[in-house]
Amino acid sequence: KFVARPIIIDTDAGVDDALALILALRSPEVSVEAITTVAGNVEVDKCTRNVAYVLDLLRPDSRPMLAEGSRRPLKKKLITAPEVHGRDGLGNIGLRRPRKLRVRRDAVDVILESCRQFGKRLTIVALGPLTNLAKAAQKNIRTLKMAGRIVSMGGALRVPGNTGPVSEFNYFVDPEAAQLVLNAGLKVTVVPLDLTQQVVVMRREIEYRAKRRASKLGNFILRSTRHYMRYHMAAEGFDGGYLHDPIAVACVIQPSLIRTTRNRIDVETKGDLTRGMTVAARPPAVWRAIQRPGAAVDVATSLDREGFLKLFHERLWQ
Repeated sequence: KFVARPIIIDTDAGVDDALALILALRSPEVSVEAITTVAGNVEVDKCTRNVAYVLDLLRPDSRPMLAEGSRRPLKKKLITAPEVHGRDGLGNIGLRRPRKLRVRRDAVDVILESCRQFGKRLTIVALGPLTNLAKAAQKNIRTLKMAGRIVSMGGALRVPGNTGPVSEFNYFVDPEAAQLVLNAGLKVTVVPLDLTQQVVVMRREIEYRAKRRASKLGNFILRSTRHYMRYHMAAEGFDGGYLHDPIAVACVIQPSLIRTTRNRIDVETKGDLTRGMTVAARPPAVWRAIQRPGAAVDVATSLDREGFLKLFHERLWQ
């Protein structure tokens, strides 16, 4: 008998996060049990509002639990990305706070309770900074270790960063949290920029598909991605956007889309230019030579791009 995998999505609710949420909520392979928010792309209250808006579009009557989490990183001052995602996190489309939005649960408590409830069947998909998960580890590492897998979109191992020369945004925002989670002995799969920058979606394709499947959701996707794609046009010269977070979700929906290797990853927590930099050491002999405490994680190294895009577009525009 088919049983959907229970997942929690921990998100800083920017544009590609919203696309990832839609992908997850429209995929029968997974059951989204809860969505927790964390400050990153925008402030955490805006993240919570953005998630609620997406849920109103997709699940007005049967919404998963929504819990608000950390307002700031463990030690650093919060840095957001309005130039990428807009001031509201969803492309400056003029969202208002939903009238019925009342969040009474704390994200860390929801994460730990879900670990107890679902155990090894649970996958936690972290699409933003790892602050909530780090706090969960600090509060009760034994309970967090009950989860079967944590999938973290973050890091830049052998490619330039997207926040400064060497760092990926999520790990740059809260490097202490990333260092803690990646070296706590948890079952983690890291989905880095090395992988997520292999796939882009172009503006013309979004416009074409939105016109073919005219709907309130399609209009939202079209409107919310415009600012995101204008940013990439100005910064990188292509009229489209990366699908960082949808790829992380797709890895859970269809694990065969990726291949992984075991690595030790250290995260630089200091310095202006190197903050959030991720350094991987693969052979066990190198781990021993480094003589630093830590643990190995799985790092996604290759992606079935055609398979991912097929899954992404089928679910988004169904």
